Amino acid sequence: MSRLLVVVVIFIAIYLLLRHYRKQMPKKDVLGEDASKHRENMVRCAHCGVHLPKGESIMLDHKHYCSEAHRRAHTDEPE
Repeated sequence: MSRLLVVVVIFIAIYLLLRHYRKQMPKKDVLGEDASKHRENMVRCAHCGVHLPKGESIMLDHKHYCSEAHRRAHTDEPE
């Protein structure tokens, strides 16, 4: 019985030490500082509804499209 008590006390001590150590560590962003600078707004294609970064979209009349084919299809422009 005393051995079991010693083992339990050791595990509790290790748990408390690890918990204290983790609180002392500086917290980091999930994405990091560099990734947060490169965030871009997402827009929705007016034709199919897929979401894509604004920089990759094609814009016409304040509407965004995911490809030139969808822009033409949505505006009924012949190929």
